[in-house]
Amino acid sequence: MLPIYIYGTGGHGRVILDILQRHSYPIAAFIDDRPPSGLTHLHHIPILTSPTLGPGQCQWIIAIGHNPTRQAIATRLSQQGHQFTTVIHPSAQIGSRVAIGPGTVIMANTAINCDTQIGAHVIINTGSTIDHDCTIGDYSHIAPGSTLSGHVKVGPGLTLPVGSKVGVGVDVGE
Repeated sequence: MLPIYIYGTGGHGRVILDILQRHSYPIAAFIDDRPPSGLTHLHHIPILTSPTLGPGQCQWIIAIGHNPTRQAIATRLSQQGHQFTTVIHPSAQIGSRVAIGPGTVIMANTAINCDTQIGAHVIINTGSTIDHDCTIGDYSHIAPGSTLSGHVKVGPGLTLPVGSKVGVGVDVGE
């Protein structure tokens, strides 16, 4: 497996680091354009401001909660030819025929049921439940403790707040 760079050093980045370490994935470094003053390592992982590796030498996961910023970074890295990994906590329950896009993060204690489509660079946060036949658009964020009933559609770039409850067949637009 190629080494993984985590883009972002905030709380979301530390949670992603924890998930990656639980899987024993190789972590190269954190990347942060503006790291906190004087911080050179985070949990013994180096923090860099700009990596020098070219495409095909590593994988990326973007640990930025703000959807437009995550999208801008993903677009830039993708245009440079970089590839993204998907990160799934070992306690997540993923049903059959669930499609998960690149760069997506699925946190602890989530349940995603069959025939659900999850876009690229999505955050499915801690303790969320997504029932069957849902569609989650690219760069969306399903906040902790959210519940989506069957056949729910979440448009691209949306954030559902903590504890959201969305009924059967609801289309949450842009």
